[in-house]
Amino acid sequence: MSPASTPAERAAAFVDARGDELARRRAAALLGRCEPGRALEALDADAALADVGAMRRLLALCDDLRIPDAALAGRAARELGSAQAADGSWAEAADAGVDARLVTTGMLAGYLAKTPFVRPETLAAAGDFLAGHFRPERLQGGRWLEIAAYAHYFANAPHEHADEVLQWCGRELERGFRTRAFDAVRTARVFAWCDALALPGARIDAQELWLALISEQGPDGGFVPAAGAATHERVAHSLDALVALARLWRR
Repeated sequence: MSPASTPAERAAAFVDARGDELARRRAAALLGRCEPGRALEALDADAALADVGAMRRLLALCDDLRIPDAALAGRAARELGSAQAADGSWAEAADAGVDARLVTTGMLAGYLAKTPFVRPETLAAAGDFLAGHFRPERLQGGRWLEIAAYAHYFANAPHEHADEVLQWCGRELERGFRTRAFDAVRTARVFAWCDALALPGARIDAQELWLALISEQGPDGGFVPAAGAATHERVAHSLDALVALARLWRR
């Protein structure tokens, strides 16, 4: 590979060599080498709308590619509006506990807040569920999923408790980054979901995070989420890194 290749190009090359068709199209779209909608062409529409988990993955793809107005996103928004529980939450399994419902709800509502299709009452109900269960200890101790879910919703949807919650999210995200409980990819992932270069409470400079991302990139261009990670896990982690490398720091 050319020494002149950028970190984003090297990450995309890793995904291209080891990922499936959807991953390759997603990487190409993130680099601007193809239209974002082409990645959606690799999806089976029925499978993408099959259940809450599938719709979460669909909306994640649309969000990464900045196509929240895609027709499939609209269909997912309508389906999720009907699937929302009376308390404002969503779950990917019938027996999901509160912690799992909080993560699913925060992530889904954060995606929906960025689409033109969601109903205000759907977002408000999700926010009230999240705020009603918020406790600082839910974010402490390296609980990345909870930090990501709360930050994703409250950074993208209006709510009276947004500033308070985001301050806690920012502090705990920085704590995890400083103690290496979270690597740079996971830290940058939260910034990407919030579509921000800074978060309240987090004293993480964009340049510092950029340098940390570069330091974590392997010789083959990929990123490793944990020792012994399988190839598909490395591809997913490398795509997460690519979102930050190709989008956030190219604005």
